[in-house]
Order: sequence, then C-alpha cells, then structure tokens
Amino acid sequence: MEIIQNGIKLHSTLPNFFDEIQINSGTVHHSQQTKSKVNYLDWSFVPQYEDDAYMVKRDWRNLTPNEINALKAKTDRNYYNTIYVGDISEELKDIFEALRFKECLRPEDVHECMKRDHDMTLKLSNTMQNYLTDFANNQPFHFHFIGANLPNIDMVAADNTMLPADHQEEDKKCMGIHNDGAEPTSVHESYKSGNRFTINLGTETRYFLYVNLSLTQAFNMLKKKLGISVEQIDLYNISKLFFKYFPDYPVIKIPQKPYQYYIAPTDHCFHDGSTEGMSTLDMIMIYFGKFQY
Repeated sequence: MEIIQNGIKLHSTLPNFFDEIQINSGTVHHSQQTKSKVNYLDWSFVPQYEDDAYMVKRDWRNLTPNEINALKAKTDRNYYNTIYVGDISEELKDIFEALRFKECLRPEDVHECMKRDHDMTLKLSNTMQNYLTDFANNQPFHFHFIGANLPNIDMVAADNTMLPADHQEEDKKCMGIHNDGAEPTSVHESYKSGNRFTINLGTETRYFLYVNLSLTQAFNMLKKKLGISVEQIDLYNISKLFFKYFPDYPVIKIPQKPYQYYIAPTDHCFHDGSTEGMSTLDMIMIYFGKFQY
C-alpha cells in the first residue's frame, strides 16, 4: 500500500466524522475479486462489470492520525480540491418525508413519488433552489438526477446510455472506480467542470468511495512512471491506466447516512458509490454546480 499524497481533502462539521471513515490497500481488476450478489425482492443476480473495470479491495480499516491529518482540509478549500459531507436541513427532511420516498421498493417508484403530489414536488424544487444557493459560490447550478440503485452492489455506477430503454437491472455493466465526464474537456481542465451535490434519500447508510488524487496528479504519476513516449492519456483511459499501474494506491470510504449529502468533484477524481451490505433501495438526488461550504 502506498502512502496517501497531499491531494483532494475532506471537510465536515459532523461530530466524529473522521472516526467513521475507512481506507484500504488499493484496487483490483474486477475479474480477480468475488462480487457481492443482489438478493432483493424478485431480483437475484451477480452484477456485471465492464471489461476494464477495477474494484476496491475489501481490506478496510480505520484511518491513522497521520492519514487523518493528510486528508483533513485546511483553510484553502474550494469546489474542486475538497469533498464536503453534512446533514441537509430539517425543512428538506420534512419535505422528503412528506413525499414518502422511504416507502419506495423499486427504482421506478421514486419518480412516482414525485408525480403523485405535484404541490409537494414543487415545494421541494423551490426549497432545494433556496437551500443550494447558500453553497453555490454565486455560480449557476442545476438539477441532474433522482433515482435509485439496488442494494448490495459493490460499485453502483453504470453507463445506461448504450442499453435499450426496456433494459433490466441485470443488464447493467458496472464501471468500477472511475472519473466522470460531464463536459468534454482535457485531464488538465477537469477541475473546471464543477462538482456534484448528492443526497441520500434512503433508509440506510450508503458509501462514497474515492481516491484522494486529482486527475492532474494521477496524470503526472502515470507520465513519470511510463515515460513521455507512451500512449496518450485522456479522460477515457486515465482510470484504466492508473489502476493498472498503481493498484496499491488506497481508496477512501466515506459513509453517507440517510439525509446526509456529499459534495465532490466527480469529474476531477476517481470515485464510485457503493450499496454493499444494504438490504433496502438506495435512493439519491443529485445537483451539479460549484458547491462548497
């Protein structure tokens, strides 16, 4: 396991926040690790993974004091160099409760919650707009997604754009730990893409997994290791190359409890969500912007 570098930091005002964060010894190609099986309602299957997907190792442990010091944000935090975790407002919690998201059993139920109470959904939209303005750095932001993942999936992100509209949950291929690409840009400009504000609407703790390196740091590590005459490194192959050549770089595991949010620059770092160990539906709401606190 490599020592974590001085990279993307963590900030929270939650009590004992760093006591609940864990770290592991790196990643492994998905073919080399047994996947968690989904057994939920009438689903029973082992999720598929993309050919080049890498998974996080499961040898989680608590952080050492030195690792906490390396991860803890100082005063220079901004929207692309820091991940934030906190509780949403009581007002928002009450609206989510009124919409009865916690009663959802299947992914398609989430949108039905929004449809059946138009007035409360409108109230949610207006309240979110006001709430996020305090985080937005006077920059524009917008709603991106509300939906759900099945429980007990090691790494949940999957590219559904290539699947038919009537695809089943079993048809999805998980991406493994990856970087997003919300905007067409280069590795060195990925920090400009902003970040995401993700709320856990479910009834159980889910997890946000991330490598505390910016894409620029990952690029520089690859360039140093492989030399300047190697294949071009871009947004599409950088994660595959990084985990191939740096499998021992650790991953950080952040618990995200019900009605907590995380803010993370997911275009600018390797990451994924996890529902491993959950037994109920994982529901999330996402906004894009340049948020911080």
